[in-house]
Amino acid sequence: MTCTELLLSLQKHGAYMAAGCDMKKSLLLNQTLQNMRTAILPEFMIELYKQCGGINLGNAYIFGPDPVERGKNYPIPSITDINRDIAKFQNILKQKTVFGRNDLFWFAFDPFGICYMLDNITLNPLRKYDDPYRAIYDCLIAGKI
Repeated sequence: MTCTELLLSLQKHGAYMAAGCDMKKSLLLNQTLQNMRTAILPEFMIELYKQCGGINLGNAYIFGPDPVERGKNYPIPSITDINRDIAKFQNILKQKTVFGRNDLFWFAFDPFGICYMLDNITLNPLRKYDDPYRAIYDCLIAGKI
């Protein structure tokens, strides 16, 4: 699956996608993540952020470089905000960066760009993904079910 195929599929399901960002924003975001001692953006996230700056589908979301407003509901936090909020759990996450969430699971990538589905309570890995776009899809589709 490619990034474009993923986004087209998610649009068919009614996903809201925020505006993408430029490479400069991704570089600044990487610097912030590195300062937080979490994994920097792998290539698939940089490609995703070029095309959209966060995705919301039902009760699931992919955190973007900036918070995403959702009308009367609270905004979806940025990827840096959410990782600052859960920084106290870095001993469990082991330098993973959380990039998505639904009602059942968290989703994160490690310093090698490998994605994981994490338990909602313990943050322990439940599944490892070979295809990062499949991880994004699984995160968002679970929010629609």
